[in-house]
Amino acid sequence: MNATQSLQSDFQQFILGQRDATSMHQHLAETPGLARDARLDIYYQAYRLRLRDALSEAYGKTHSYLGDELFYQACAAYIEAHPSHFRNLRWFGDKFAALLRKQFADHPQVAELAQFEWALGYAFDAPDHHILGLPDLATVSDWETVGLRTSSSLQFISMRWNSVAIWLALNEDSTPPAPTSMDSTEKPATWIVWRKQLQAHFRCLGTEEAEALRQLGLGQRFADVCERAADKNPDIASEIGGWLQTWVVDELLVEAIEV
Repeated sequence: MNATQSLQSDFQQFILGQRDATSMHQHLAETPGLARDARLDIYYQAYRLRLRDALSEAYGKTHSYLGDELFYQACAAYIEAHPSHFRNLRWFGDKFAALLRKQFADHPQVAELAQFEWALGYAFDAPDHHILGLPDLATVSDWETVGLRTSSSLQFISMRWNSVAIWLALNEDSTPPAPTSMDSTEKPATWIVWRKQLQAHFRCLGTEEAEALRQLGLGQRFADVCERAADKNPDIASEIGGWLQTWVVDELLVEAIEV
Protein backbone atom coordinates (compact mmCIF):
# COMPACT_ATOMS: atom_id res chain seq x y z
CA MET A 1 0.00 0.00 0.00
CA ASN A 2 1.51 3.32 -1.06
CA ALA A 3 1.30 6.58 0.90
CA THR A 4 -1.81 7.81 -0.91
CA GLN A 5 -3.65 4.55 -0.37
CA SER A 6 -2.64 4.53 3.30
CA LEU A 7 -3.95 8.07 3.74
CA GLN A 8 -7.22 7.23 2.02
CA SER A 9 -7.70 4.07 4.09
CA ASP A 10 -6.92 5.79 7.39
CA PHE A 11 -9.18 8.72 6.57
CA GLN A 12 -12.08 6.46 5.61
CA GLN A 13 -11.76 4.48 8.84
CA PHE A 14 -11.68 7.73 10.82
CA ILE A 15 -14.78 9.11 9.07
CA LEU A 16 -16.61 5.83 9.73
CA GLY A 17 -15.70 5.98 13.41
CA GLN A 18 -13.33 3.02 13.26
CA ARG A 19 -10.30 5.13 14.31
CA ASP A 20 -9.96 8.10 16.63
CA ALA A 21 -8.68 11.50 15.53
CA THR A 22 -5.17 10.93 16.88
CA SER A 23 -4.68 8.17 14.31
CA MET A 24 -4.84 10.84 11.61
CA HIS A 25 -2.28 13.20 13.16
CA GLN A 26 0.57 11.59 11.22
CA HIS A 27 -1.07 12.75 8.00
CA LEU A 28 -1.70 16.36 9.05
CA ALA A 29 0.59 19.29 9.60
CA GLU A 30 0.15 21.71 12.46
CA THR A 31 -1.00 25.07 11.11
CA PRO A 32 -2.06 28.41 12.57
CA GLY A 33 -5.76 28.61 13.30
CA LEU A 34 -7.75 25.44 13.78
CA ALA A 35 -6.01 22.54 15.48
CA ARG A 36 -5.80 19.18 13.74
CA ASP A 37 -8.67 17.63 15.72
CA ALA A 38 -10.94 20.59 14.96
CA ARG A 39 -10.20 20.35 11.24
CA LEU A 40 -10.81 16.62 11.27
CA ASP A 41 -14.10 17.12 13.11
CA ILE A 42 -15.39 19.24 10.22
CA TYR A 43 -15.12 16.25 7.88
CA TYR A 44 -16.37 13.81 10.53
CA GLN A 45 -19.53 15.82 11.14
CA ALA A 46 -20.06 16.73 7.48
CA TYR A 47 -20.25 13.05 6.55
CA ARG A 48 -22.93 12.42 9.15
CA LEU A 49 -24.85 15.52 8.17
CA ARG A 50 -24.94 14.28 4.58
CA LEU A 51 -26.29 10.93 5.71
CA ARG A 52 -28.88 12.74 7.83
CA ASP A 53 -29.86 14.83 4.81
CA ALA A 54 -30.32 11.64 2.79
CA LEU A 55 -32.65 10.25 5.45
CA SER A 56 -34.60 13.50 5.54
CA GLU A 57 -35.00 13.40 1.75
CA ALA A 58 -36.29 9.81 1.86
CA TYR A 59 -38.50 10.37 4.92
CA GLY A 60 -39.66 13.97 4.58
CA LYS A 61 -43.14 13.38 5.99
CA THR A 62 -41.78 11.34 8.89
CA HIS A 63 -39.36 14.19 9.58
CA SER A 64 -42.25 16.67 9.61
CA TYR A 65 -44.31 14.41 11.87
CA LEU A 66 -41.56 13.91 14.47
CA GLY A 67 -40.02 17.37 14.31
CA ASP A 68 -36.32 18.15 14.04
CA GLU A 69 -35.19 17.07 17.50
CA LEU A 70 -36.72 13.60 17.55
CA PHE A 71 -35.98 12.95 13.89
CA TYR A 72 -32.32 13.94 14.21
CA GLN A 73 -31.97 11.75 17.30
CA ALA A 74 -33.32 8.83 15.31
CA CYS A 75 -30.97 9.65 12.43
CA ALA A 76 -27.96 9.67 14.75
CA ALA A 77 -28.93 6.28 16.16
CA TYR A 78 -29.45 4.88 12.66
CA ILE A 79 -26.13 6.22 11.33
CA GLU A 80 -24.34 4.67 14.31
CA ALA A 81 -26.09 1.31 13.93
CA HIS A 82 -26.07 1.11 10.12
CA PRO A 83 -22.96 2.55 8.46
CA SER A 84 -23.62 3.17 4.79
CA HIS A 85 -22.65 0.35 2.44
CA PHE A 86 -24.29 1.86 -0.63
CA ARG A 87 -22.66 3.67 -3.53
CA ASN A 88 -25.96 5.51 -4.01
CA LEU A 89 -27.27 7.27 -0.87
CA ARG A 90 -30.80 6.80 -2.20
CA TRP A 91 -30.81 3.34 -0.60
CA PHE A 92 -29.14 4.23 2.68
CA GLY A 93 -32.39 4.42 4.69
CA ASP A 94 -33.69 0.93 3.89
CA LYS A 95 -33.73 -0.15 7.58
CA PHE A 96 -34.82 3.17 9.08
CA ALA A 97 -38.44 2.13 9.66
CA ALA A 98 -37.25 -0.93 11.59
CA LEU A 99 -35.20 1.30 13.88
CA LEU A 100 -38.17 3.63 14.41
CA ARG A 101 -40.30 0.63 15.34
CA LYS A 102 -37.98 0.01 18.29
CA GLN A 103 -37.19 3.62 19.14
CA PHE A 104 -40.85 4.70 19.12
CA ALA A 105 -42.38 1.44 20.33
CA ASP A 106 -45.11 3.36 22.15
CA HIS A 107 -46.04 5.18 18.94
CA PRO A 108 -46.29 2.47 16.25
CA GLN A 109 -47.74 4.88 13.70
CA VAL A 110 -44.29 6.47 13.34
CA ALA A 111 -42.72 3.29 11.95
CA GLU A 112 -45.76 2.64 9.74
CA LEU A 113 -45.53 6.15 8.33
CA ALA A 114 -41.84 5.67 7.56
CA GLN A 115 -42.47 2.26 5.98
CA PHE A 116 -45.15 3.78 3.79
CA GLU A 117 -42.84 6.63 2.73
CA TRP A 118 -40.05 4.23 1.81
CA ALA A 119 -42.47 2.14 -0.24
CA LEU A 120 -43.59 5.22 -2.18
CA GLY A 121 -39.99 6.09 -2.97
CA TYR A 122 -39.14 2.54 -3.97
CA ALA A 123 -42.18 2.33 -6.23
CA PHE A 124 -40.96 5.38 -8.12
CA ASP A 125 -37.41 4.04 -8.47
CA ALA A 126 -38.24 0.41 -9.23
CA PRO A 127 -36.98 -1.03 -12.55
CA ASP A 128 -38.93 -0.30 -15.72
CA HIS A 129 -40.61 -3.12 -17.61
CA HIS A 130 -43.37 -3.86 -20.09
CA ILE A 131 -46.88 -3.31 -18.75
CA LEU A 132 -49.52 -5.93 -19.48
CA GLY A 133 -52.53 -4.39 -21.25
CA LEU A 134 -56.06 -5.63 -21.82
CA PRO A 135 -55.26 -6.52 -25.48
CA ASP A 136 -52.49 -8.80 -24.17
CA LEU A 137 -55.05 -10.85 -22.24
CA ALA A 138 -56.85 -11.62 -25.50
CA THR A 139 -53.75 -13.47 -26.70
CA VAL A 140 -53.76 -15.92 -23.77
CA SER A 141 -54.54 -19.34 -25.25
CA ASP A 142 -54.75 -21.46 -22.10
CA TRP A 143 -55.98 -19.89 -18.87
CA GLU A 144 -55.38 -23.18 -17.03
CA THR A 145 -51.61 -22.84 -17.30
CA VAL A 146 -51.00 -19.10 -17.43
CA GLY A 147 -49.31 -17.10 -14.70
CA LEU A 148 -49.46 -13.33 -14.42
CA ARG A 149 -46.25 -11.68 -13.24
CA THR A 150 -46.71 -8.65 -11.01
CA SER A 151 -44.85 -5.34 -11.25
CA SER A 152 -41.48 -5.10 -9.52
CA SER A 153 -42.73 -1.85 -7.98
CA LEU A 154 -45.60 -3.63 -6.18
CA GLN A 155 -45.27 -3.78 -2.39
CA PHE A 156 -47.61 -4.98 0.35
CA ILE A 157 -47.78 -3.19 3.70
CA SER A 158 -49.77 -4.37 6.71
CA MET A 159 -51.03 -1.48 8.83
CA ARG A 160 -52.91 -1.26 12.12
CA TRP A 161 -52.87 2.54 12.37
CA ASN A 162 -54.20 5.44 10.34
CA SER A 163 -50.70 6.10 9.02
CA VAL A 164 -51.84 6.72 5.46
CA ALA A 165 -54.29 9.38 6.66
CA ILE A 166 -51.40 10.97 8.57
CA TRP A 167 -49.25 10.94 5.42
CA LEU A 168 -52.07 12.44 3.34
CA ALA A 169 -52.51 15.30 5.80
CA LEU A 170 -48.77 15.99 5.91
CA ASN A 171 -48.65 15.89 2.12
CA GLU A 172 -51.26 18.65 2.05
CA ASP A 173 -49.41 20.65 4.73
CA SER A 174 -52.36 20.08 7.04
CA THR A 175 -52.41 19.09 10.70
CA PRO A 176 -52.28 15.29 10.81
CA PRO A 177 -55.11 13.46 12.58
CA ALA A 178 -54.56 11.91 15.98
CA PRO A 179 -53.21 8.37 15.71
CA THR A 180 -55.94 5.74 15.87
CA SER A 181 -55.55 1.99 15.73
CA MET A 182 -57.69 -0.88 14.55
CA ASP A 183 -59.39 -3.17 17.01
CA SER A 184 -56.84 -5.68 18.30
CA THR A 185 -59.06 -8.55 17.15
CA GLU A 186 -59.06 -7.36 13.54
CA LYS A 187 -56.51 -8.35 10.95
CA PRO A 188 -54.17 -5.54 9.87
CA ALA A 189 -55.28 -3.65 6.78
CA THR A 190 -53.30 -4.51 3.65
CA TRP A 191 -52.15 -1.59 1.54
CA ILE A 192 -50.39 -1.90 -1.78
CA VAL A 193 -47.97 0.63 -3.20
CA TRP A 194 -46.86 0.57 -6.84
CA ARG A 195 -45.97 2.75 -9.81
CA LYS A 196 -48.47 3.68 -12.49
CA GLN A 197 -47.67 6.09 -15.33
CA LEU A 198 -44.47 7.26 -13.63
CA GLN A 199 -46.19 8.06 -10.33
CA ALA A 200 -46.44 6.14 -7.08
CA HIS A 201 -49.97 4.96 -6.27
CA PHE A 202 -51.50 3.22 -3.27
CA ARG A 203 -54.77 1.70 -2.14
CA CYS A 204 -56.17 -0.58 0.54
CA LEU A 205 -57.18 -4.12 -0.49
CA GLY A 206 -59.64 -6.59 0.92
CA THR A 207 -58.16 -9.77 2.40
CA GLU A 208 -59.12 -12.03 -0.50
CA GLU A 209 -57.89 -9.71 -3.24
CA ALA A 210 -54.62 -9.08 -1.42
CA GLU A 211 -54.00 -12.81 -1.02
CA ALA A 212 -54.75 -13.48 -4.68
CA LEU A 213 -52.38 -10.77 -5.83
CA ARG A 214 -49.67 -12.04 -3.47
CA GLN A 215 -50.01 -15.55 -4.88
CA LEU A 216 -49.66 -14.27 -8.44
CA GLY A 217 -46.50 -12.46 -7.38
CA LEU A 218 -45.15 -15.73 -5.99
CA GLY A 219 -45.56 -17.38 -9.42
CA GLN A 220 -48.83 -19.25 -8.90
CA ARG A 221 -50.99 -20.04 -11.93
CA PHE A 222 -53.97 -17.73 -12.31
CA ALA A 223 -56.38 -20.69 -12.41
CA ASP A 224 -55.01 -22.02 -9.12
CA VAL A 225 -55.29 -18.59 -7.52
CA CYS A 226 -58.92 -18.35 -8.60
CA GLU A 227 -59.71 -21.87 -7.37
CA ARG A 228 -58.10 -21.25 -4.00
CA ALA A 229 -59.98 -17.98 -3.54
CA ALA A 230 -63.31 -19.56 -4.50
CA ASP A 231 -62.76 -22.50 -2.15
CA LYS A 232 -62.31 -20.11 0.77
CA ASN A 233 -65.26 -17.94 -0.21
CA PRO A 234 -67.61 -19.03 -3.04
CA ASP A 235 -68.95 -15.49 -3.35
CA ILE A 236 -65.51 -14.32 -4.47
CA ALA A 237 -65.72 -16.23 -7.77
CA SER A 238 -67.87 -13.49 -9.32
CA GLU A 239 -65.39 -10.80 -8.30
CA ILE A 240 -62.17 -12.26 -9.70
CA GLY A 241 -62.83 -11.04 -13.23
CA GLY A 242 -63.24 -7.52 -11.89
CA TRP A 243 -60.01 -7.84 -9.93
CA LEU A 244 -58.14 -8.90 -13.05
CA GLN A 245 -59.42 -5.95 -15.04
CA THR A 246 -58.51 -3.55 -12.24
CA TRP A 247 -55.02 -5.02 -11.92
CA VAL A 248 -54.41 -4.56 -15.62
CA VAL A 249 -55.81 -1.02 -15.77
CA ASP A 250 -53.77 -0.10 -12.67
CA GLU A 251 -50.59 -1.47 -14.31
CA LEU A 252 -50.00 -4.02 -11.59
CA LEU A 253 -49.29 -6.84 -14.07
CA VAL A 254 -46.37 -6.97 -16.46
CA GLU A 255 -46.39 -10.33 -18.24
CA ALA A 256 -48.46 -13.43 -18.96
CA ILE A 257 -46.30 -16.57 -18.78
CA GLU A 258 -46.72 -20.32 -18.97
CA VAL A 259 -46.33 -21.90 -15.53
